[in-house]
Amino acid sequence: MLKSWLVKKGYNAETATDASTAKQMVRDQPYDLIVVDIKMPDIDGFTFLSWVKKFDSDILVIMMTGYADIESAITSMKSGASDYISKPIEPEQFFQKIDEAFQSQLNRQRRDFCCNEMIKPPGKVYAELLRYLDNVVDQKNHLMITGNRGSGKVSIVRYLHEKGYDQSQPLVTLDMEQIESEMEMGRQLTGSTAKVSLLMDRFVEARGGMLHIRNAELLDLNLQTKLLSMLTRQSSGDDFVQVVISSVKEKKELQKVLIPKLYTLLEKNGVELPDIKGEKEVIDAFTNHFLKLSNYILNKDIKGLEPELMEQFYSYPWNGNIQELKNMILKAVLLTESGRIPATLASELFGKGETGKEEKSQSISSIQKLRKENYEKEKILEALALAKGNKTMAASILNIDRKTLYNKMKLYKIST
Repeated sequence: MLKSWLVKKGYNAETATDASTAKQMVRDQPYDLIVVDIKMPDIDGFTFLSWVKKFDSDILVIMMTGYADIESAITSMKSGASDYISKPIEPEQFFQKIDEAFQSQLNRQRRDFCCNEMIKPPGKVYAELLRYLDNVVDQKNHLMITGNRGSGKVSIVRYLHEKGYDQSQPLVTLDMEQIESEMEMGRQLTGSTAKVSLLMDRFVEARGGMLHIRNAELLDLNLQTKLLSMLTRQSSGDDFVQVVISSVKEKKELQKVLIPKLYTLLEKNGVELPDIKGEKEVIDAFTNHFLKLSNYILNKDIKGLEPELMEQFYSYPWNGNIQELKNMILKAVLLTESGRIPATLASELFGKGETGKEEKSQSISSIQKLRKENYEKEKILEALALAKGNKTMAASILNIDRKTLYNKMKLYKIST
């Protein structure tokens, strides 16, 4: 009955008649919300709720029961449920509960976004960058973002979407590196025609919002030609798609692989993101920011880093930039039980090689090292281990969304 109501409202809804079936479904798909009975034949709803929250904390759960007592409601909310509804269920109240759960999550995500995803480090470079991005937001210009690994390209795209669009308007990502990897493994149809079809599908999906093309240096000639055609032919209006391409390649390298008209269209609004190496004030700002984030995620209260360790942060090469710093702080907070992250953790964080020679320094984060397609499985496994199985945190560490993480886990047959 509930499924028929949901389908009529436009939701994609599925049902499970027991907890073990439901668990397998949750493992296979990144569901947004689950409505679960408190009383079930195999396990109770609270046990199932606890499992869901450990598996993927982003899934909303509404508990339902025929026993409408205040004690059950309080227990549900304390256990992490988004809401509680008693049977018999009225359609109007049911959809109101769902709307309120999603709205509450959206407000929380917006709040976390403002606090966690995009900060404004000190210095002229970042101040000018953010002023320029605000102008891009106002004009809805197409954009090219270049920068080394981990320099914040994805966060910039999210910032542009957050500032320029309502949350109901789409932000669609097309990762060319991921597509190439999946095609090589035979998980997708191969050939240029299949890629063009995929690009067109993503463009349609992004109508009224933004399309982010990652690793744009991998766009072949047919894809570039089709993209240029779609960009030049679309008219302004509610269906207009703002396209942002990003790449680890420098502009002069991209100019060699992109057709001139496409390069000119995107480059005139191009930005190049800086590295954090040697920038003490910037390193301080991101360190403090990620320390607060890690405390929030891991429910800790670490006050800071010991001065000796902070000095090593200043001299470290940060080949993985902001993303590497984020991963290192997460790891440090996980390993710290005292009030401050001790200098004795340096060997665990930086490795035991020569830390004095920047050219030979190795990034402690294998998440940043393992960039080849053949090592994606190891990269995901290490992120899941670091996050203690928490899918939301693992996706954050890998800098991908939950759906992409689920797809890759299915691709490589990774279970937790």
